[in-house]
Amino acid sequence: MNSSADAAKPGSSAANHTGQPARKPNPATVAFRKLGEAAKQQGLQDEFAGIVQMIRDSRGRPPSIVVVGEVNRGKSTLVNSLLATANLAPTGPSAVTALAVNYEVASDDFPLGEAELEFPQPPNRRRIPAAELPAWIRLDSPVLMNADPAPLQASQAIRPGFLQGCTIVDTPGSGGLSEAYALRALARARDASVLLLVTDAAGRITEPALDFLMNCAEHVESVVVAVTKLDLYRNSSAQILEENRQILAARSPRLANIPMVAVSGAWGERAAAEADPERRRRLFEASRVPELADALRAPLMRANQLPTLNALRQGAALLEQPLVALQAEREALGGAIEAPEDAVRIKEHRENLLRTFEDARYDWGAQVDRVRVELTSANSRLTREFAAHWRERVQSKGSGISDQQALVLRNELAADLEVNVRRALAGIAQRAGALLAELYADAGMDPHRALFGELNRRITEVGDQPRAPIEHNAASLDPRTLFSGALMGSGIGSLTLGALLGPVGAALVGMSIMGSLGALLARRQAKRQSFLQTVNDATVELREVLDRAVRGVLQVVQTDAKKIFDRDLKASADAAKAELDRIESARRASESERKQRLGRLNPQIEQIQDAMRTAAAEVERLTQSKTEP
Repeated sequence: MNSSADAAKPGSSAANHTGQPARKPNPATVAFRKLGEAAKQQGLQDEFAGIVQMIRDSRGRPPSIVVVGEVNRGKSTLVNSLLATANLAPTGPSAVTALAVNYEVASDDFPLGEAELEFPQPPNRRRIPAAELPAWIRLDSPVLMNADPAPLQASQAIRPGFLQGCTIVDTPGSGGLSEAYALRALARARDASVLLLVTDAAGRITEPALDFLMNCAEHVESVVVAVTKLDLYRNSSAQILEENRQILAARSPRLANIPMVAVSGAWGERAAAEADPERRRRLFEASRVPELADALRAPLMRANQLPTLNALRQGAALLEQPLVALQAEREALGGAIEAPEDAVRIKEHRENLLRTFEDARYDWGAQVDRVRVELTSANSRLTREFAAHWRERVQSKGSGISDQQALVLRNELAADLEVNVRRALAGIAQRAGALLAELYADAGMDPHRALFGELNRRITEVGDQPRAPIEHNAASLDPRTLFSGALMGSGIGSLTLGALLGPVGAALVGMSIMGSLGALLARRQAKRQSFLQTVNDATVELREVLDRAVRGVLQVVQTDAKKIFDRDLKASADAAKAELDRIESARRASESERKQRLGRLNPQIEQIQDAMRTAAAEVERLTQSKTEP
């Protein structure tokens, strides 16, 4: 809204300088300005400034497209096509990525030619030349395998491709579809980012991909499906698209009408590398990547509209209470309250309300303790489920885990830990906010916006505290496994090679071979046991973080909010008395006094109603545009 706001200022039109017609101001800017003027008239300029600052903060990051898909579906090739840059994301059967990579449009702070690695401990971010990035993100890279600690994810500065002003996140290809990787990318992105699921035209969407989509879709507003390898399955791609639509519609009504586009990432990447403009255009057109980009632009536009919608809704809500008070005074001046018993009834209502205030004060501590028990129980349940899930995954590796598997599991565990912490912290903040609303509602009041801000600050503070990295524990070999392998090898060698090498030679060869296999098995088993300890450490850390969050937010409710509530209690009592005095004064006012006071009230009421009508109309317009294809 900033540029539109500048255009709407008096004297700022282009006609004043160039003779051209003035640009029509943005309707959302006009509506927001009306709300601000009405709020200032009612002495609410500070509260309205808080809304403005919150909206500005929410515009700080671009929306993201989080690209997910099973291995060998052409995910990274499609990312290169959307970025219109060949060979940017590693592609090919052996180029399996182990980290999520955020492709961000280059800026002064993050120029072209640079990449950034994020680590779990300080220094958390490290800049490297973009040319070195593949060595850090490929699963088969010795650099990544020997890194201690390993990076959590990476970013690279790029030129904008088909989609301006957004970040494209290529999630890891290792380990198959991972909800942890996708949800972490979505949580780090701005709200209402787009989830792009990549499957291919070789067959219908798989059950694992469908389950993954169902679990992730509830955390994101928009979902788009790309069916790749159109170049290999041109004859069957249309049928696969239709079957996929039917499958999605049968699984969830919400997924019935999501955009689904058949594309060729291979042709798109060839087009990106083509120097001849006409061949480049034809290849891109044949790839249908521009069509996919069009399907992605609509939800990105909706994401950009969310801060504006929130600003208009919150600004209108801020004016509701003063409008009711002004209308009540105008009603009294108009003669609706004539009988003395009506005034007595209002007075008795206020006195009963004040007694409710006093009762609420004494229930405060008990209510906080009740929520503390509730949140502590929820934290215990979450940590038990987290530990059980990961122990089951590790123990399912009956033959142990290799170095590469350990790296994949460690990165996914770190992502899953972050996702669970973020989700739980949001739940704690929401429950603490609901407690505040309940405590204030018992007294007929609303909590101050600053209290919710303090709750969120405490939660953010806990979430931003450095956490211990997922340890790269050294695996110690079990001597019993080596010894049993050697004995087994001696026996097998004597039976199979005894006639050729003699009993001693055969036994030595068998011991050597089986000893080597036993050493490999022992190392894999040791890796598994080491990783089980890592799971235990991550579980303890999860519980400690959540317990700190509960203590922090409930301290806000118990101390800061309690003091503000006591202050608001007196202010509300004074307001109740003042309101009754205004009504009594209005009832007794002379005809000339009534006209004078109505002349003051009516313009204020009309100003608020006009601002709220304008805001409601703009919210409706923006909301309708969100539903249009």
